[in-house]
Formats: sequence, C-alpha cells, structure tokens
Amino acid sequence: MRCTLRSLSLVCLAAAWIAAAAAKMPAGEGPSPAGGAPAIDSPQAKGEDKAHEEPEKSGEAAPPSKPEEAPPKATPPRKLGEAAAALRDRVRRTTARYSQQPLNTADNSAAEILRFCLAFGCDAEVRYGSAAGNPINAIGCLCYGYPCAGYQLLLTGENPKVMARVGYGLQEHPAEMLAVLAQAAVPADYEIRLGKYRGTVADLVEAEKLTCLPGDELAHKLIGLAFYVRNEEGWKDLGGREWTVEKVLEEELNRSPATDRCDVAHHLMSLSYAVERRTRAGKPLEGPYRRAQKYVAEFHDFAFSLQNREGGWHPGFFALRGTSRDVPGLFRSTGHVLEWLAFSLPEDRLSDPRVVKSVGYVADLLGESSASWNAAATPREIDSVAHALHALRLYDRRAFEPFDPPPAKKPAPSQAKAPRSGQGSAKTR
Repeated sequence: MRCTLRSLSLVCLAAAWIAAAAAKMPAGEGPSPAGGAPAIDSPQAKGEDKAHEEPEKSGEAAPPSKPEEAPPKATPPRKLGEAAAALRDRVRRTTARYSQQPLNTADNSAAEILRFCLAFGCDAEVRYGSAAGNPINAIGCLCYGYPCAGYQLLLTGENPKVMARVGYGLQEHPAEMLAVLAQAAVPADYEIRLGKYRGTVADLVEAEKLTCLPGDELAHKLIGLAFYVRNEEGWKDLGGREWTVEKVLEEELNRSPATDRCDVAHHLMSLSYAVERRTRAGKPLEGPYRRAQKYVAEFHDFAFSLQNREGGWHPGFFALRGTSRDVPGLFRSTGHVLEWLAFSLPEDRLSDPRVVKSVGYVADLLGESSASWNAAATPREIDSVAHALHALRLYDRRAFEPFDPPPAKKPAPSQAKAPRSGQGSAKTR
C-alpha cells in the first residue's frame, strides 16, 4: 500500500507540475523486380537549413563584392577528451552493428520498417523478400507501396490523393510517417508510387493538412508540417477550419499527454522540433513558440530530477522516480527521453555528466539486445530499439561529429586524354 500511495502521489505531482508550468506561460506497384529486389530510388536528404528556401527575388542589385582577403590561418581541429572519444567509439560501434542487421519485407511489418527509417534515416536499408534478399532503401520501400509482412502503409484516394493508414502493422500515431520523413530530411519532391498513381511526398503533406482536427493528438503532424510547410503558410482542413503551423503548435501546447507513457516524449519532441525549425528559419520566437521554448526548458530540469543513478528513467517515464526490475521498460523510457534530450538540449548541456551517463547506459542496453533483435523481437521491442538508436545518432551528430576531421579531398581527375581509336603507342594488326 505504501508503494501504491507513493506512485499515485508522484503521478499527481507530475500532473500538477505540468499544469502549473502551463498556467505560468503567457497567453505498391513500382518498377519490376530485378535480381530479386525492386529498383528503388534512394531519397537524398535535403539540407535542413534549405528545406524552406524562398525563391530569389528579381530586380534586386547584387551587393558589391568584397576585396580579397588573405586566407585565415589554419586552426588545429578540436579534439575530444579520452573519455569522450571512448564513448563516441562505443556509440558508433553500436549503431553500426544494428545497421548491419536490417529488417526484411517478408517478416517485418510496415510499422517496424518505419521505425527502422526513424533510426537510420535515408541510409536505412531493408532486405527484399526474405532475410537473405537483396538490400533496398527502406524509405523507398514504403513510398513505393511494397507490402511489408502483408501490410501496405499508403493508400490512394480522391481527396486526399494519398494517405498513410493508422493501425496494427501500420502507423501507431497519425502522421507518424510524415514525421519520420521530416526527421530524415526527405525532400518534398521524392516520388510516391502506388499502382498507377504517381505522386510525391508533397501529396502526403497535403493529406496531413486536410486531416488536422482541434483537440486531437497532433505531435507527429507538428513535426512533419513544421519541416515541409513554409513559414506563415495557411490551409483549410476538410471541415473548412483555418490552420497554420503556429496553430498546430498551439493545439499541441494545450494538450495534456499522459506522463507515464511514450506519448509525453512525443509531445516534448514535437514542441522542441517546432521551436528548432522556427529558430533555423530566423523567425522570432513569439506567442506559442515562446511558450513552447519556456515549457521545454523547464521540462529539461524536471526530467533530470527524475533520472535514476544508472542514467535511465523509470518505465513510468515522468510519473515515477527510480529504477525497476522491468529492464525492457527502463530501456523503452530511457531511449525515448534521451532521444528528446539529445535533440533539444542546448549545445553546452550535451556534455552534462547526467547526459553522458544516459548515453552510455543506452549503449550498454543496446549491446545486450543486438544479437537477436531483428529475428525474435516484438513490435514493441523494435520500437524501443529504434528510438534508442535514434537517440544515439542524434547525440553523435551534435556532440561528436563537430570534432571529426574534415573528409579527405578527392584527387583531381587526370588531365591526360585517352588516345583515340587507332591512335595507340603501338599498332595492332
């Protein structure tokens, strides 16, 4: 009874904290298979800073060119400390090990392959037809409508033209596929092929616009639309209601997700993503953007106050404090929370010992699961692994990649011309 009362009190504490924080804020038919695998174009991730480039204005004079300056002196590359370099190597070994054990279209559902795309983005590959099949691009596999364990994620219609389905073996949350494509920086003009239908990711964006509903869970829609919709662009849903990305953000801010499950992590990730996209676009953080920024910053501190000694979070996410014998539950909650922290923390907090400990803890748990994860894992376990891998890759990108040496320059192509036919150094008969 004592444990039950404590659990209930912590749940109430978390709910009260969220309410208080909110109150303080101001108002498939693709190409024919060849060699056992379909020919699929791999998406080329678009630079995130160029996702919403405005067309160049005409009639404006170009600024005068600056006089040439002496090239700056080369500065030696920054180096990681010994402990940080060791952690970097552990993280990269772990993610590489999983990338070499891909899922396949015979045994894994579209939902599971979508999770794999979250973890590895445009680099994700799956096996076609069986575990021994040829590799194909995972995002292309879904966008070209290939059934995965009998599940086809995308369907065509009249209005919208194409839509992603929700259900077992498909999306667990509305707009989950668009959110994954956004986080992988898949361009809006990447092709979607479903039978005779030929469209693009932009059609899926339009579908998610049309199905916005006030009071609904909009976390994944917010991530997707914040990436693909231009600043201040408006649209109407199927009911004729007016929307903007800012309104989607406001709706999600006003939602109170359960604090004892992954929904709260998705909620925080979507708010953080919308703020990051707004900042990247050089727009002021006003209104709901300012509220979201403040809310996320306060939740950072709240999350750290609940972290356990091992570096993880209770299976109850933010409703309970402490550890548990439920190792899969610890793994699931910690992977989700670290994923959000790795994305949203300011750069100067990435080296916080609490974050470093969590990264090492997740890498250890992934190491224990790597032997049979894609053969015997349940859909829930695959989801947990995918979020944990995404967390490590986000942390690697932000904390370690800036210290990597620049890639070696490719040698200049030879200027020597090949001899024309019949013009060799020796004649042949």
